[in-house]
Amino acid sequence: MNNSSKVCRKTSFPRGNIFCNLIDKIVKRPSLQFLGQWGYHCYEPRIYRTLAKILRYVDLDGFDILLTDYIAFVEKSGHRFELNFNLEFTEICVNTILYWVFARKGNPEFVELLLKKTKDYVQDRSCSLALIWRTFTPVYCPSPLSGITPLLYVAQTRQSNILKILLQYGILERERNPINIVLTILLYPSRVRIMVDHELIDIQEDAKTCLLLCSRVLSAISVKEIETQLSLGRRPIIQNWMDYIPPARYKDPCELVHLCRITIRTQLLANNMLPNGIFSLLIPTRLQNFLNLES
Repeated sequence: MNNSSKVCRKTSFPRGNIFCNLIDKIVKRPSLQFLGQWGYHCYEPRIYRTLAKILRYVDLDGFDILLTDYIAFVEKSGHRFELNFNLEFTEICVNTILYWVFARKGNPEFVELLLKKTKDYVQDRSCSLALIWRTFTPVYCPSPLSGITPLLYVAQTRQSNILKILLQYGILERERNPINIVLTILLYPSRVRIMVDHELIDIQEDAKTCLLLCSRVLSAISVKEIETQLSLGRRPIIQNWMDYIPPARYKDPCELVHLCRITIRTQLLANNMLPNGIFSLLIPTRLQNFLNLES
C-alpha cells in the first residue's frame, strides 16, 4: 500500500489531490455556481473545516502529503477560475495551514517539514509557495486578508525551539530589519502561552533563549534602539535583558569566529543551502554545529 492510500485511511483524506477535491466540492454547491457574485465568506468555512479536520490529527507523513498536494495544486492545477477566486482560495488554505502549524500545534517537527518542503521558494518573497513569508491570523477568524508572518508570531510567543529552526534556515538573516524581531521578543506584551495539550510555558525563560539565539545570527544588536523603546514606557519581559545580549553585539568588537560564521552562512544562504549545506562542508562536526547555531 502506498503512502497516499495509508494516509487516506488514517486521516480521511480524499483520494487524489486534497485541494483539487476540495475546490471541486466548493464549486459544485448551487450557491457558488456564479463565483463572481459571491465573496469568500460563502466558501471559507468549508475550506477551513475540511483542512482543520485533517490538520488536527495529521501525523508528519500525512502533513508531508498535504504539503505535496498543495504545491502540486498551485503549480500544476488544471482548475481555472476567476483570478480573485484563485487568490482567495489559496489565501484561505495558507492561512489555515500556518494557523494550525504555528498557533495550534507549535510542533518543531512540523515547522521543519514545512521549511524543507518549501525551501526552494523562499528566495522569492512574492512566490505564493514561499509559505514562511506569508501571513496568517494567529487567532483564527474568517478573514484571510490580514495577519502576521510566522517569524513574527514565534517572536511574540517566544517559542524558542521553533525560532531556532527558523534561524537555522536563515529566516532572520533574510529579514529586512532583524532588530524588529529582537524588539518583539523583548518588549511584546507578556502572556501565558498555552499549547494544544494545555501545558503552561514559562515564556520568560524562552525569551532569554530567543535573545541568545538571535545573537548567534546577528553581528550587531542595537541596544540604543531598545533603550529608546524603554524610554517611551515599554516594559521588557526580562528585567536583566542585557545579560542575554553578548557585549560583542553592541559594545565590544565582534568575535572573529562569529564573523567567520556570518560570512560562511551568508554564502550558503545566497545559494539557498541553509542549513543542509553546512553538513557537506569538510570541517569537523563541532564547527558544523557552530555554523548551525548549536552554540
